[in-house]
Amino acid sequence: MNRVEDERVKFFLEHQARTREWAALEDEVSEFVDRFYRSLKGDLDAALRSGGFAEDGVRSFLKGGNWPGLGLRRQGWPKGESGPDVRLEWFHKAFFPPRGRLMCGVRTNVESYRSRFTKEACPAYLRSSGWWPAYRYLDPPKGRFWEDDNLKEYRSYIVETILTAWKDLAPFVDEAVGHPPS
Repeated sequence: MNRVEDERVKFFLEHQARTREWAALEDEVSEFVDRFYRSLKGDLDAALRSGGFAEDGVRSFLKGGNWPGLGLRRQGWPKGESGPDVRLEWFHKAFFPPRGRLMCGVRTNVESYRSRFTKEACPAYLRSSGWWPAYRYLDPPKGRFWEDDNLKEYRSYIVETILTAWKDLAPFVDEAVGHPPS
């Protein structure tokens, strides 16, 4: 073996410093995307204050960890890790478009709440798992949506998705926890 035949190996050997530099950007990009999703709390708060959302006692929240979440909960709902909420959740090392799962729905692991979230009652949220009695994955944006001012449209899409999930699912949570809507 006296010669490199593989063009990919040749390319890497010729450009290895630049290739490593580009690969190192992955962490920076995922940190940016995570900050982007977290920044949507301001947009969600603005939507709650606007005239289009007239429910009292509804608060937004932002959770950290490996699976951060942004969402809404009613003040009278049970609190704590198992307390129900309506949220968007993503993996903290997310990308554009989301490689992992960007999901929205009801999150709680209280078994007695689950019976309300049937596929018939929540047809737009057909998936369920241990922590999610009803959720759906969000469709990834098409094309180069991050260019120019296009993130504005994506921001609106995410916030509207959370607000729609609230309208669709909060009545079932109210029923499950025995809390009349305010």
